[in-house]
Amino acid sequence: MTNPDVLVVGGGSAGVAAAVATAEAGASVVVLEKNAFLGGKATAAYVGTVCGLYYRSEDPLARYVDNGFPKIFAEQLQHESGTKPFFYKNGLHFLPYNRFAFLRLCDDFLEKNKVSLCLHAHLTHVKKEGDHIVEVGAAVHNCPILFHPKTVIDTAGEAVVARLAGVGIFENEEYQASAQVFEMAGIATDDAQILNLSLLRNIQKGVADGIYPKDYERLSTVPGSLQAGRAVFKLGLPLGVGNDPALVTRLELFARKAVGEIVAFLKAQNVLFKNAWLTMIAPEVGIRTGPRNMGKVVLQKEDVMDCRKQDDAVARGAWPIEFWAPGKNPRMEYFAPGDYYDIPAGALQSAFLKNLFFGGRNISASEDAIASARVIGTCLATGYAAGRMAVGLVRNEIYERPVAEIRRLML
Repeated sequence: MTNPDVLVVGGGSAGVAAAVATAEAGASVVVLEKNAFLGGKATAAYVGTVCGLYYRSEDPLARYVDNGFPKIFAEQLQHESGTKPFFYKNGLHFLPYNRFAFLRLCDDFLEKNKVSLCLHAHLTHVKKEGDHIVEVGAAVHNCPILFHPKTVIDTAGEAVVARLAGVGIFENEEYQASAQVFEMAGIATDDAQILNLSLLRNIQKGVADGIYPKDYERLSTVPGSLQAGRAVFKLGLPLGVGNDPALVTRLELFARKAVGEIVAFLKAQNVLFKNAWLTMIAPEVGIRTGPRNMGKVVLQKEDVMDCRKQDDAVARGAWPIEFWAPGKNPRMEYFAPGDYYDIPAGALQSAFLKNLFFGGRNISASEDAIASARVIGTCLATGYAAGRMAVGLVRNEIYERPVAEIRRLML
């Protein structure tokens, strides 16, 4: 286990996809995940919806933008969650999901593909020689283990492998705003429109009367989540997200306090919530973006907005740029409906380390470009592509061969 062909760091959407791609190609793979469960932000922060699976279109029938693994995963998730694609405003389509269904589906994919998995695994160091990673250290349930993989795929979302290896990464002074998700049951309506209107009026009046903090006004229902008096809510946090390690702790403490006060306010002030109760708070704050890897190619905003096509494309993106600044409504920038942009292979391979690949929200992209490419549907695609590319390197294949295989399987 300590000498795999591929070591995947991070067991979120992209990491699971990368591991499946690697195993399907017949290579040995180990996944390191820091949490006690798989799914990444989809389960730890409970995003609630899978965006980026479908083209933007005014046709109520959703159409997949990437085939292959993203489609297979989504259709199984839809079945296990008992949901269906949700047709939203501005032609957006996304898939609501059940958190436990997502978590278990990730478990099943790794188990069926005989992937070696280490939960409670935290990286301690990365050793490189020249332009190759030769050793990765991890504390697995507090036990130090040394791995000597042929290739490494970073899908952990924060460019942690490159940081520990001491090579360049993209950092911003401030990243997109974070959010805290929680769920309540016992709500006295199953009409989403009634719930949303009541919630909006209640918050506006509470702020005006001075009994509801203005810092909590970015509260909304996750679309498609209201079922049988149970709904998922998302609170946009007013605190900025930066590179200070202590900031995440402040965000977590602020978010939990806020959820407690919001639940108490709604029960006291809104008749729909009189008999409601808190059933779940996501284990961690949802941080949308962070440090990213420097690849051979950098996906730029212009690539996204111009729907640029690439000869070495290994994934497609169809979600608009969705940029959340602290305390503000999201900045949405749309490109043509029914169209997509290509994500080139070079955006998934390190500019510095030949055997380092990446997928998910820490691919090589500008802050605006990742505001589109960070969504779960696209993470499934880039993760799978990174897995196949890593296997290509293990087999000493020419660059074009894994790219052609990925295009055949997904595009």
